[in-house]
Amino acid sequence: MTTKNQRPTPQGPLVGIRVLDIGQLVAGPMIGTLLADWGADVVKVEQPGIGDPIRKLGSHSGAPLWWKVNGRGKRSVALDLRVDGGRDILRRLVKAADILIENFTPGTMERWGLDYASLRAENPSLIMLRVSGFGQTGPNRGNRAFGRIAQSFSGFSSINGFPDRPPVHPGIPVGDYFGALTGTAAVLAAFAERQRSGEGQEIDLALYEACFRVMELMTATYDQEGTVIGREGTSNTYVAPVGTWQTTDGKWFSLTASTQPVAERLLETVGGPELPADPRFATNSARVKHRAELDEILGGWVARHSAEELTKICDENDVAYCIEYDIADIFADAHYRARGTIEAVEDPDYGPMRMPAVVPRFGRTPGAIRWTGEQLDASHDEVLHDPAWGMTSP
Repeated sequence: MTTKNQRPTPQGPLVGIRVLDIGQLVAGPMIGTLLADWGADVVKVEQPGIGDPIRKLGSHSGAPLWWKVNGRGKRSVALDLRVDGGRDILRRLVKAADILIENFTPGTMERWGLDYASLRAENPSLIMLRVSGFGQTGPNRGNRAFGRIAQSFSGFSSINGFPDRPPVHPGIPVGDYFGALTGTAAVLAAFAERQRSGEGQEIDLALYEACFRVMELMTATYDQEGTVIGREGTSNTYVAPVGTWQTTDGKWFSLTASTQPVAERLLETVGGPELPADPRFATNSARVKHRAELDEILGGWVARHSAEELTKICDENDVAYCIEYDIADIFADAHYRARGTIEAVEDPDYGPMRMPAVVPRFGRTPGAIRWTGEQLDASHDEVLHDPAWGMTSP
């Protein structure tokens, strides 16, 4: 069992902040992971004998790969919150906590006597973030939900994919990650407010609302014009040119031009000065209207070159582009290496294990990955004897 004296020294802007992460899977726990990356002392509370279900996902070689990254920097303590003993220990920990994160189905914490009013009685300065698919109120509050469900309910999935095919869900649960980023910002905003008021607060975060928040254009367009923006494949309804086409060597090559100067440079690169001067393509609104014709021109141009040739041409002409990377491309890329975007962390099962580095990059107080996700309950005794948490005895 790891002891506190063996742990790397915490570093980052959140050193000294204590966080209880009692969530499961992705949305809630990812918030705890980000806070741990930035220096917070995060205690991960898991069900005895089972642990967070993410320990069983994405693992094909024995040790839980996804958990190694998702659980990094956290101290694992197994508590059964369904029984009085486990809840009593959690309440003791709450007395010293700054932030508690939970993402159970609404009503669960209330049944356990761990609702915000009860926990606030233990610690009036507690910030409690409650993450759920549909929120703590409303007719759908009790419905089961994961990131994919939130993506569907928010309308996010309806705009992804091709118009003649089903909506496309990304290969990762972006609904959970939207929620995690929103939730992280929320707890830090509440913490900043607490510096003034001295009071904690309860935060209700619905995953579908985090997804819906990015549907800005779709909402305004429907409200004012009655138009439903749907799936456009690799294009979109508001900017042209934008798209992805295949090169002579089978790579997929993305081009976009969200500003007029970039669009003009791209079109001149493709077709000389006559192309950006063509009335069909002279403005963004004209390009959107004639998008099919423009896509045919760009697709034909891409199809006549290799990815390496296109990279050279676009670099020389200051054009926005990218080859569509897979994870093998990323591991081989010089820019990723130069910035250290992938970091190797020593792991007891795998040795050096590469994973996404801490983001963003704080200039004066950089964060750190202190360890990979540890074994279930590995820090039980350490946490229950930690004076910082007010736990001088088990």
